Amino acid sequence: MEEINKPEAKALSVIESKEGKIEPEKIVVKAYDVASTYDLSSARKVLEAELRGNVLETNPLLVQLDTKRMVAVFDYGSIVLFNVDVDESELVMEKLKPFTQRLNKTMSEDEFMLYLAPRAKSPEGTDELYIKEFNRDIALVVGIVLSRSVSMEYYEKLVSNALAHLEEPIASLQYTGKIPRRERELTKRVGFALAVEQELTYLLAVFDDPDIVWDGGKRIEDLYENLKRQFDLEGRIKVIQQKVSLISRSSMFVISRLEAQRSRMLEWVIILLILFEIVLVILGKM
Repeated sequence: MEEINKPEAKALSVIESKEGKIEPEKIVVKAYDVASTYDLSSARKVLEAELRGNVLETNPLLVQLDTKRMVAVFDYGSIVLFNVDVDESELVMEKLKPFTQRLNKTMSEDEFMLYLAPRAKSPEGTDELYIKEFNRDIALVVGIVLSRSVSMEYYEKLVSNALAHLEEPIASLQYTGKIPRRERELTKRVGFALAVEQELTYLLAVFDDPDIVWDGGKRIEDLYENLKRQFDLEGRIKVIQQKVSLISRSSMFVISRLEAQRSRMLEWVIILLILFEIVLVILGKM
């Protein structure tokens, strides 16, 4: 990963209440899966010029708006915002919309809480994490895991829809021994399933461990592994891969059955034409 302006963002401090009790400062993290891809180069220009952001990383694109606010943009179509309110989040996504490809009809989203605490503390739920400081490396790790999680959520829904599209012809084959003859509709369903498989092949290829895990030291590696377990990324990827494999086998089977049915139909047409010619010859001799 190319690194720009690497000096880490100024660490955030915890908040002390009037009673003297140390209360952890909260950083609200929101992740959205917006489209199939983002053009990171164009997104960078907008975030730098219009929002006066400071680029901390180029791929994924990590831009610091101020000490407490950051935006992370990923080339597979996800965006993660740290301490950016709803109105400004909508503004950022609207400004970046021209640099997307194929916007999602339904946008997957998730929210996560980071708490700054002087000592490590076990989270009370799966949607929060206690950290000692907030900086570039932590923002990258948290952003990567959350962006992958919402991206997988979108594809989990897409894979379920693809399987649902194949249920009817397979069920018909099970009970009647035939596939319905709505060939155009079935071909579209199979095409949809194959398109999902192709997209997932690309997506899973970019979900390898990021460079920051190797460059950030043991603390960052432990944080990454902890978050991966918390969001069950590996387990969800395996389930998606199994479903994609089922989609592929089912699609090929449906296509082969359609071709077989078409071939049999053509055979009967040829037989009927031959019989018709024979009848004409017989009638001509009478």
